[in-house]
Amino acid sequence: MGYIYEAMDRAKEAIAKSFGENEEQYKDVFDIIDKRWECQLHRPLHAAGHYLNPEFFYANPMEIIRTSEIMDGVLKTLERLVPDASCQDKINNQMSIYHNAGGIFGRNLAIRNPNLKSPCEWWKSYGASTPELLDFAIKVLSLTCSVSGCEHNWSIFEHVHTKKRNRLDQQKLNDLVFVKYNRALKRRYDDYDCIDPISLQGIDNANEWLIGTLEKEQGDDELVFGDDDLTWDAVERAAGVDENAYTARGRGGGKGINTSA
Repeated sequence: MGYIYEAMDRAKEAIAKSFGENEEQYKDVFDIIDKRWECQLHRPLHAAGHYLNPEFFYANPMEIIRTSEIMDGVLKTLERLVPDASCQDKINNQMSIYHNAGGIFGRNLAIRNPNLKSPCEWWKSYGASTPELLDFAIKVLSLTCSVSGCEHNWSIFEHVHTKKRNRLDQQKLNDLVFVKYNRALKRRYDDYDCIDPISLQGIDNANEWLIGTLEKEQGDDELVFGDDDLTWDAVERAAGVDENAYTARGRGGGKGINTSA
């Protein structure tokens, strides 16, 4: 949590440098990053994490203290995570000790080690002078960031066949199943001569030939359309949902797989 702000700044610097500092060339890239940053990553919690990371704070404390965006995020996080007003006041007072590197924060060992320890470990080692601020810092810095909000379903085919999809007409659905299934057959055919019969690197311990086939989810035999015999089970088999991404064991037999309808 204490690295998001700095990571974004460094990423932008690297992008600008790769474009030769030509703003016209990297402006569109920055617009995309800023749009994602504003709607998903620009949160008070990230600002508090940046403020409480001693590696970045003590590199330029006055710049951080004078940045209203960061300090406002710190106070908002404090009000949300610490509901007790008296404890809030104690933390607010102890922040000045942190700002001025007072108490144990001013020890040479603490000053030398902000980038040699994780932020949480640093606070555990040198935050005893400010016990309430110490608890708050550990609470914030112990949180981890997730990219789940940025994840994208790259499998268009699987998305098409989810039950949440918009209903496709029958012929369109059949065409998609036909194309996907034949592509899978052709891929196996093309890979036949280049696959090692046993690939230890590619073995999946959860593969069905080791532990058996998992029971089908209830509803796999439901009809996709009420007036047709196409089931979700047939769609899943055509999509290769239960297959490994990589073939771990070669198969005997010759070629001759028919990829036509």
